[in-house]
Amino acid sequence: MFTNEQADYLIDLPKKILANDELLNQIQIQQEYPFSKKFILGSSSDFEFTFLLDITQSEKKALKVSLHYQEDQSKIGLLRVDFNGTHKNPETIREDLPKKFHKYAGKWFDYDDHHIHFYVQHYKPLAWALPLIDDEFPIKDIKNNQDVGDSFLSFCKRINLVTRIKLNSILI
Repeated sequence: MFTNEQADYLIDLPKKILANDELLNQIQIQQEYPFSKKFILGSSSDFEFTFLLDITQSEKKALKVSLHYQEDQSKIGLLRVDFNGTHKNPETIREDLPKKFHKYAGKWFDYDDHHIHFYVQHYKPLAWALPLIDDEFPIKDIKNNQDVGDSFLSFCKRINLVTRIKLNSILI
């Protein structure tokens, strides 16, 4: 398990997509429905860790999207954004729980309550979430496939993925 500070370090660490033992500077992705991709990530700044970036768009519900990021060896989730998913936050507020989560203790997130999960020490990984409306994540809702691509690219920026991604014809 990690401390909150270690989890923040791992999220902020500059990383690239890793393929065939090479850190890639740029890739091209053709977005299709359902948009589902998995990438292994690594960092030239800290070779101790590798990461898994997983985007999954539901085939049953076209607008259900989950963006998941975890430390790969330990399989501990560090950050996840859910659109049209449900979740309930823990009821218990421990002494070291960051203040931003306090008012959301026990909160139930319904399908329309898009939210972002965080790793918080002393809790099960990704047990705590905040509504996207109360977070800096720029995509607040998914209404179409363009929003799916935009949310993926925004999530890549949030986890400090520095590989340049050409999604269809858009280069970030």
